[in-house]
Amino acid sequence: MKGRIFTIKKTTILRLSFIINVLLFIISSLISFLVIKNYNLWFFMFCIFIGLHLLIRSFLFKFDSSCYFGFLLLFVGGFYLYCLLLNLSHFYPVFLVVAFSLASYFTAFIYHQNFQYYLSFSLIFVSVGLLLYMLNMISILIFLAIILAVVVLLLCRYFFIK
Repeated sequence: MKGRIFTIKKTTILRLSFIINVLLFIISSLISFLVIKNYNLWFFMFCIFIGLHLLIRSFLFKFDSSCYFGFLLLFVGGFYLYCLLLNLSHFYPVFLVVAFSLASYFTAFIYHQNFQYYLSFSLIFVSVGLLLYMLNMISILIFLAIILAVVVLLLCRYFFIK
């Protein structure tokens, strides 16, 4: 049957994934509150575990929107932990743009959507511009010009070039 994997229904696997991710979220939240004493960590753990659940949903039922949102939440939570461990929290906005870019790239790779590739590469240019702006290597006008150029090129690609 198409609705089964190893004779287990896909909805049963999805329910099991939900239960496991909720339990892992509760355990990690308790650890972050009681042991680590970081009171913001619960949200990013929530992002990670919901992202994992959405990725499982995406792979079971072939939903590209769940894939994109799952990768996005997974990268948002993962990059926060990365920034927290390496004390890079002032560069977290750059990592957020990179999270969107990577989510677009992986969705494009899995579901063969060309527009997601273009969006991914456009967001890479925006993240490089944001990083240069945050390092005071370019002015706000040059940063806005980079964003404007990226948006115009993306719109031209979407509307005019088939």
